[in-house]
Amino acid sequence: MDKRKQVLVVTNAITEDEVLQIRKAFSSEYAPQVDIKLSLVHVIPYLPTCYFNIPSMGMLVEKYFDEAKESLSQVGSHLSVAKKDQWLISGKIRTEVLRLANKLNSSFILASAQQIQELQRSLFFKNIHQYALIKNINQLK
Repeated sequence: MDKRKQVLVVTNAITEDEVLQIRKAFSSEYAPQVDIKLSLVHVIPYLPTCYFNIPSMGMLVEKYFDEAKESLSQVGSHLSVAKKDQWLISGKIRTEVLRLANKLNSSFILASAQQIQELQRSLFFKNIHQYALIKNINQLK
């Protein structure tokens, strides 16, 4: 094997079944043959600062931040991902996920179908023609 594969998992809209599938895939009989490092990212949508002048919006943003942080932490504990590899970012999902993937030199991005559609709209992603549905850990080799 040539090098470690960096896999970025987008936790926005991730379901428990998807987390279980990821955990099962990375704990299968093939996983020890592949050196894989998982990182998690959750992107909080950016709101213009004018909304923070409304007290109820400020509380809503704070509640959303707390829920996103808790969700990221739970997924991280289920997948045994260290806190330093869990990213909570504010901004547009397609911009921030692709920026982080580039920064981490990610080999793969795992995301729900809805999030993949959002990523595919990006100009960066249009230049990448190597995306596929991965159903087996052997495809990561």
